[in-house]
Amino acid sequence: MKILNLYGSLNGQTEKVALEIEKEAVRAGHEVSTFNLKKEGILFELLDYDLTFIGSGVYTWLPGKAVQGWIDRQLMHARDNNLILPGSPRIPGKFACVYCTYAGPHTGEAEAVPAIKYMGQLFDHLGITVADEWAVVGSFVPKKMQHFNTSGRLGDIEGRPNADDLKQVRGKVAGLLGSLEPCMV
Repeated sequence: MKILNLYGSLNGQTEKVALEIEKEAVRAGHEVSTFNLKKEGILFELLDYDLTFIGSGVYTWLPGKAVQGWIDRQLMHARDNNLILPGSPRIPGKFACVYCTYAGPHTGEAEAVPAIKYMGQLFDHLGITVADEWAVVGSFVPKKMQHFNTSGRLGDIEGRPNADDLKQVRGKVAGLLGSLEPCMV
């Protein structure tokens, strides 16, 4: 499988997940191109890839500004090239996995859902099947927000994503890749 692995990471939490995705996909024998959209705002021909991962931290229920900007530019490119069709017909063999890292200090995982759905809409509009959606706990890094790491609805999330979280990510990647391989004929 040819895999595009995109992420936006402000403080390194989402980057940890993206790098685990890359490691597991490479270990499984797939070709992976990984890009941090905070540093590289390039457009991609998404239909050139069999599977695209895209991840971001959650900021007021949405993905980060770098990811939002990239989605906007990618959407304009798709519209300009007539890639978005009425009814968004599914394109066989094209998939996406959307994920975010979140702290959820107020309402828990529910704070991650809008960001995940926001990112997934680009792929859905292009006819790329969103094969999976993940929410991965990530602690607050900025000093002024670190008190949320122990006072939020999720309890103590200091140091997350931790080794156990990243092990779960590797398992999810392996499971997703295994489930999609029969579709890549």
